[in-house]
Amino acid sequence: MPARTRMILIAAAAFVAIVFFQPLLTFLGGVLVIAVAATLIFRDLPQDTQDMIEDHINGWINRARSGFWPAESRATGNRGTSARARVIEADLDDEEDEEEAPAPKPKPRARRPRAKKTASASGSSTSS
Repeated sequence: MPARTRMILIAAAAFVAIVFFQPLLTFLGGVLVIAVAATLIFRDLPQDTQDMIEDHINGWINRARSGFWPAESRATGNRGTSARARVIEADLDDEEDEEEAPAPKPKPRARRPRAKKTASASGSSTSS
């Protein structure tokens, strides 16, 4: 590839990066600043307010996961427990599931013998 064509491609790539990635990085940086501020505010709230916010966000997550059908957790009646208690119950349930179904053992790979190199296959040809 000629040097002039390479310079044109590099300049075009730099232009595309400046035009399209700068707004994306600005947006992601703004979202990061908002997330850090929200985390600091959430940390300073009283415990009962934190639990209320967690329950509200868990409701959104459950609705997003369930789609058109109701979630199983709503049918079992977990509304009386706090968000942290549900997380602990979920962790305990996960640990029980892990003990019941161990991972399958991988099968050993079959080894194939390597082909022996011959003098003609070495790549050095001396014919003229």
